[in-house]
Amino acid sequence: MKTASAFRKKVIHFAIIFSFLFITGSLVAQEKVGAQDNAPEKTFTQAINMCPLAIAFGIYSVNYEYMINKTHGIVFRLDYEAIPDTYSDANINADGKAAVLNYRYHLNEKLESYYLGAFARYREYSGDGISGAEKFDFTISEFTIGLNAGKRWVWNSGFDINFTLGYGYSFDDRKTSKSNASIESAIDTFTNEYDFIDAFLGEFSIGYAF
Repeated sequence: MKTASAFRKKVIHFAIIFSFLFITGSLVAQEKVGAQDNAPEKTFTQAINMCPLAIAFGIYSVNYEYMINKTHGIVFRLDYEAIPDTYSDANINADGKAAVLNYRYHLNEKLESYYLGAFARYREYSGDGISGAEKFDFTISEFTIGLNAGKRWVWNSGFDINFTLGYGYSFDDRKTSKSNASIESAIDTFTNEYDFIDAFLGEFSIGYAF
């Protein structure tokens, strides 16, 4: 299971990076053509995005960015993770929820820009399982602070694409309704197998700017 989980995580990371590189090349070419267009450039100060790629892996993510001024943006993001019950022999059923607050400094002084930022994320995994003949519930809470960088492209129609990569330092805590060596081992297996419990922050999203 560890190999399958690690492969699943690598597939998502590779797909995000590959999609980013592919779209970057396409957009650079389009921007060169678009530079000859005399249509006035619209000013956008807000954007709502979602991540379609992650849905295939049971992760649902939506975020909203608001530009305070030309360079400073604040992002609010909510995630939900539907976790398969294949990460432990204890038949663990679990899901994850997260809230992310992200500050971005826009280098191009507009929403369509390269940016650098810092983020804070609170994430919680809750579930239940059976170890031997004992049923148990558990909650794993995680708080992460870190740095990130990325780029947003915006068309005059309002359609936008955003790409972000970030990493940080995590603090976590675990609570269980019952505790013994077997239960603790089952939860340890779950957290080790489900590799998405880490300090990585990634986003490849599409949305609408206005």
